[in-house]
Amino acid sequence: MSKADNKIYFSNVFGVEHAVIEKYGALDISLICDNPAFADPFLIFANPKYKTLHDFIIDYLRFLRNLTLKNNGQKLDNGKFNHYYKFPEVKQAWLGYSLSGNAGLGLGKDFAESLYQNLHKIFSKFGNEKLTESSHLEKLCLVEEGVGVDKISDFTLNLIKKFLLEYTQTFAKKNLNSKFLAEFSVRKVEFDFQKGIWIDGRFTLPAFGINGKKEFVLLVPKEILTKEDTWISKNDFLENDTAIFSIIPNDELRAKINRFFHDNLQIKLNKKKQAEKDYSKKSRTNALLKTVWEYPEVLDYYIKLKEQQKDDALKLHVADPESVNFFFDASAIQKEFANKSFKKLTSFDDCVARIDFFKKTLESNSKDLYLKGKPLQENQLRLMFKNVTYGSLFDYNSEVNNGRGPIDFIISFGSKDKTGLELKRAKNSKLKKNLLNQGRIYQEDSNLKYVIKVIFFFSDDELERVNRVLREINKSVDNREIFLVDCRKKQSGSNV
Repeated sequence: MSKADNKIYFSNVFGVEHAVIEKYGALDISLICDNPAFADPFLIFANPKYKTLHDFIIDYLRFLRNLTLKNNGQKLDNGKFNHYYKFPEVKQAWLGYSLSGNAGLGLGKDFAESLYQNLHKIFSKFGNEKLTESSHLEKLCLVEEGVGVDKISDFTLNLIKKFLLEYTQTFAKKNLNSKFLAEFSVRKVEFDFQKGIWIDGRFTLPAFGINGKKEFVLLVPKEILTKEDTWISKNDFLENDTAIFSIIPNDELRAKINRFFHDNLQIKLNKKKQAEKDYSKKSRTNALLKTVWEYPEVLDYYIKLKEQQKDDALKLHVADPESVNFFFDASAIQKEFANKSFKKLTSFDDCVARIDFFKKTLESNSKDLYLKGKPLQENQLRLMFKNVTYGSLFDYNSEVNNGRGPIDFIISFGSKDKTGLELKRAKNSKLKKNLLNQGRIYQEDSNLKYVIKVIFFFSDDELERVNRVLREINKSVDNREIFLVDCRKKQSGSNV
């Protein structure tokens, strides 16, 4: 790949100024790996500009609810089930956590079945709520395991796909050279409520080659994207714990709910071997989830509280575009790379040089490594590193699985020159085990010459932990096979 081919972002690839995309309100997406952002249906609800979109989401779910009730919750035939409930990932939006390209796991059968079953249980009053201002799709993630921000985002993108197609087509026709455009036939674009069917459509869109196939690219408004979780989420609900009970105005109902929660706390033995209620986080979480199934109105009171805070959602919850597809300025890193020679050496040398660059950049921008005060997770750090691998003579293949679990990256130049790379948080509970055994296993399974480990620490305690682990296994930081990256928040120069 030549330096002329080092094009990462939509603006680079399609020859349009970044400022033009910013002014239009869209995210200037990376086109080498997914952008860690998600469509949040609550942001669509909270912004009056998108009222018709939110109305459609509710109308479609109400249609599904009525279909479920009409069928008495019995299984639909495969044709109807697939047509109404199963949707692919809208990979053309390049959102999510896929390190290699833009193909994630999608919604799958489990999500479809969860939605179908809950529409006549937890969603039986969908569209006719009395407590809340509106209905909310995110209610599903509060009660179902495995339904998180990625699934909610995928489903939302499918339901607003017509808007995204028109939004992108309008921008493309006005701002892009016609050589970048092509006409595409797109499935399941618009739903006809009278006929009860999804209708396909054709659109003129930006065309991008990936894996030898021409695909279209979709732009998404920044103001409906969140960086970490939906505004209404299970994590947030569980963090509120039983505080939600206190806002229930009905004294009798509140007393019943509190009693049920207390009765469902686990029992443990204290130091005197006496049985007592277990008030640990795990016990409280289990009791709270049981309480929700017994008294689903608890969810409505939680959602009502979140609705009352919708102005905060629009101010605080929308993803900062500069921290989505890379946390520091894209033009700066491209300029730095354009003037930097990694030489045609080995996969190991190339990887070490890029890690060194990555380490220095992160350590000087540590304030950007936190979301809502919490350190970034390993998958987010991996996406960041993916952005410094472009323009390499070597293939940086992500999440390769040769039988014993996926390794974060394999860097190769043919079959004889291969290096493995693992990125770990210092707090990872399996850090010692990984450092001792994982590299050796990957070397054997994938014929790797080396396995490099990069460890990120976010506190003094984490640094102390990783140093203790390294002493125990008789390893040291050499900035060759083991790197330590200091992600602790730094003071500004004026305060040091």
